[in-house]
Amino acid sequence: MKNVILIKHPKNWGLDEKEVISKAENALSFFKLNENVELSVVFVGRKMAKDLNMKYRQKEYIPQVLGFPLSKEKDSDGYIRLGDVVICTQKLKYEMKFLNKSRKKILEEWMIHGVENLLK
Repeated sequence: MKNVILIKHPKNWGLDEKEVISKAENALSFFKLNENVELSVVFVGRKMAKDLNMKYRQKEYIPQVLGFPLSKEKDSDGYIRLGDVVICTQKLKYEMKFLNKSRKKILEEWMIHGVENLLK
């Protein structure tokens, strides 16, 4: 069985789903999770990112990436439902513009960071 990447995003997010799936699969491979993993990637705005950070981490800033782990164990269907990686779309675009980083590089770094958070 292959990995399953689920993506949730607002209508005006401005990114390519294929690129996000590719970076998510690369992040799973980085941690040797090459099959039977379900990963959810959620793109949110600044307000939602800050609200989630405050509610679950008691931090008042807008984060780039948050991780909400579900399980490291296989379900009855053989899949590990790893959890949700939440990415702030505006922070990503900010870093592209003002830190002169490529979207691909940022997504690569943030996906690895998000999956790492799920595995802690």
